[in-house]
Amino acid sequence: MARGWDGVALAPLKEVPAGAANFRPMILDSHVHLKHGDADPCRSIVPPQWSDRMTSRQRLLTALRCGQPDRVPVTIFINPHDPTDACTADPSYAPVLDAMNRYADVSWSWHVPLGFLLTGTPIEVGQRGLPDGSTEYTVATPAGPLTSVHRAGARGELKRWIAEPADIDKWLSLPYVPPAMDWSAVEQAQAEHGEAITTQAVMLDPACCTGFIAEEEVAVWTVRERGLLRSYYDECFRRIMDQVREVCRSPVDVIYFNGPEYCIPPLMSPRDFEEFVSHYDRQLFTYIRENGCAADASDKLILVHSHGKVWQFLEAFRDMGLHGLNVLEPPPMGDVDLAAAKRLIGDEVCLIGNIQYDELARGSLELVESLVREAMAAGKLGGGFILCPCAAPYEHPLPERAARNLVRYLELGHELGEY
Repeated sequence: MARGWDGVALAPLKEVPAGAANFRPMILDSHVHLKHGDADPCRSIVPPQWSDRMTSRQRLLTALRCGQPDRVPVTIFINPHDPTDACTADPSYAPVLDAMNRYADVSWSWHVPLGFLLTGTPIEVGQRGLPDGSTEYTVATPAGPLTSVHRAGARGELKRWIAEPADIDKWLSLPYVPPAMDWSAVEQAQAEHGEAITTQAVMLDPACCTGFIAEEEVAVWTVRERGLLRSYYDECFRRIMDQVREVCRSPVDVIYFNGPEYCIPPLMSPRDFEEFVSHYDRQLFTYIRENGCAADASDKLILVHSHGKVWQFLEAFRDMGLHGLNVLEPPPMGDVDLAAAKRLIGDEVCLIGNIQYDELARGSLELVESLVREAMAAGKLGGGFILCPCAAPYEHPLPERAARNLVRYLELGHELGEY
C-alpha cells in the first residue's frame, strides 16, 4: 500500500524536439465526449492532432481520460525528482533512473496530510519500553487511553491503535480539526518541471482507514459490530471529505486514492465492498467531478489504487465514477485478465498495470519481453491504458538482474507503445 503511482522523468529534448523552440500542438476547436454521450467534463477531451510528440503530462492525462495519446505511457513506482525517494539516492538504481529519463513518464506525488489519527489537533504521545523489547505508545483521550505497540523489524506493529470496540469511542473523543495543507511543493514542482510531469495528490478513502484497526478485529466486527464499524467509516468519510474540498481547490491534476483493497475478500465480503467502499467513494468522486472539474487546467481526474483479487469488483469501480484503476494484478496474487478487463470496463476506465513486479525483477530477459508484449497486446488498443508494474522496487541495493530487467521493460514499453 505504500506510495501512490509515481512515474518517471521525460528528457526535455523528447518533449520539444531540436529546432522546435516554438513548438505548439494543433488542436481541433470542438470538444468530443468519449463515453456514450457522457457529459461529465472530466471525461471530455480536445482530440489532438499533434505536429510531433505529446508532452508527458498530455500523454498521461489523455490516457486517464480513456483517450488515445501518441503512445502508451510507461511508468514505474519511482519518482526520480524526489530527493526523499530512497531509490534516487541509491547508486544501484542509476541505470534505471537513466532509462526513466529517456523512456518513461512521471507523476509527481504530493501526499495529503492526514494529521495524527486523522486530526490536525496537536496530540501528545507517551511511550515506554516493554520487557520483550517492544515499545508501547499511549495517547490520552477524554474517553480513556489509546495504545499501540511496535517492535523494530519486519512485523513492526504488534498492536494497532484500535483493537477493541471501546477504542473507536476513544478515537472519536479526540478533538478534530482538518490538517493544514500547503501546496507550495506542488507549485514548485510544476514551475521546475512543467509539462514533463503530472501532479497528483495522494490520499486515503474511508476503506483505507481500516488500517488503523487490527485485521482480525475488522473481520469479526463486520458481523458482530457492524453498526459500530459503520459509524467509524462515517466519521472517516466526513474527515476525508474535508480534505477533498481542499484538494479540489489545489493545482494538482490527479487525485489518487488508496484503500479499497482493505475491503475485499478474504478480509471482507462483496456485500462489505458495497457498504464500506462504493457507498463512500461514489460520494467523494461525485463531489470531485462536480467541483474539481472545469473546462480548464484545474480539472481533477480520479485514480484508485487497489491490490488483490478485484475482478468481481471492476464494474463497481467503474460505477463509482473514477477515471483510472491500478494495479490490476494477474494470477496468482490477483485475478485480473487484462484483455478481459479491457473488454469489460476499458471504454470507461483507464487500466493501469498489470505486470507483477517480482516476475519483472527476477525473470529472464525473455520473460520480461514476453510480459511487456502481452500487456501491450491486451491493453493498448484504442488508448486508455498505462503500462505499470504492480508494485514498487523495494530492494536496496537493487540486484543487477532487476536493474537490467527494469531498463529493458522501459525500453520495450516505449518501443511498442507507439500508436
